[in-house]
Amino acid sequence: MIHTRLPVIANGFSAKRILLAGGLFAATAGGIAAYRFFNNAEPDTAVSRLKFTPISLESSEKLTHDVKRLRFKLDDDKRLGFNVSSAVLFRVRQADGKTEWRPYTPVSAKYQQGWFEIVVKRYDKGLVSPVMHALKPGDTVEVWGPLPFLDYSPDSFRDVGLIAGGSGITPCLQLTRHILENPDDHTKVTLLFANKTADDIILKNELDALAAKYPDKFAIHYILNSAPDEWQGMSGNVDRSVVEKVMPPASPSTFIGVCGPPAMVTAVSGERPGPVAQGKIGGVLKELGYTNVFKF
Repeated sequence: MIHTRLPVIANGFSAKRILLAGGLFAATAGGIAAYRFFNNAEPDTAVSRLKFTPISLESSEKLTHDVKRLRFKLDDDKRLGFNVSSAVLFRVRQADGKTEWRPYTPVSAKYQQGWFEIVVKRYDKGLVSPVMHALKPGDTVEVWGPLPFLDYSPDSFRDVGLIAGGSGITPCLQLTRHILENPDDHTKVTLLFANKTADDIILKNELDALAAKYPDKFAIHYILNSAPDEWQGMSGNVDRSVVEKVMPPASPSTFIGVCGPPAMVTAVSGERPGPVAQGKIGGVLKELGYTNVFKF
């Protein structure tokens, strides 16, 4: 079964308020469930929810003009330690000494030891992404987490359909890889990945490799807003006709996840009121009768 992990993270624990500023974490919580949530570290995990942990950058790879893949070093016998689907909070220090934080979704495997990777899109007016893009190997940032959003169990659904736009591919890749690499999970995954141009497609090699390795479990479809003449895939916006064409049909055994720019998420699945709140199912997915929908 798939459960949303926020705002209700466990029975008896309601994360009503999370503040991370100046190194202070405040939350209203109670009971054993709260203790278990915050005291999450296992012996082989490198980060926890009790404190920010310093980690260093191992390598940086430019994927597009505004997207980088960052690999962070862990001890050889340590893993990041996260459930699918989760994000990790990164805290950085700006030139004026102030600290800012943002969540990023790991795109490396859940049990990967020694390192983990995230993908960061740079926003010129952003408070964190320009700092992340400027990191050089050996530079240090602080991490906290993981911050869970979905609690996925194998064979929860017969079909999982994922609709991603731009850097919204990261939680979709995390979930896809987790399903495909589990031989006991028979779920079929269909991914629709929307981008402005072919040059904006990130992690295409990894996605195509997964499609080639798991042809019976994974299908991927690309769509571009501005497609060149030689483009063999779909073009245009993610509208009703596109969803009907490539996504598994609506049924109690179908789950749809959506992540991307707010306008795309709203058009496809209905407005998301905030970073935690899901809001009502709307847009194309409501029109087509989907009932199991999650907005990352």
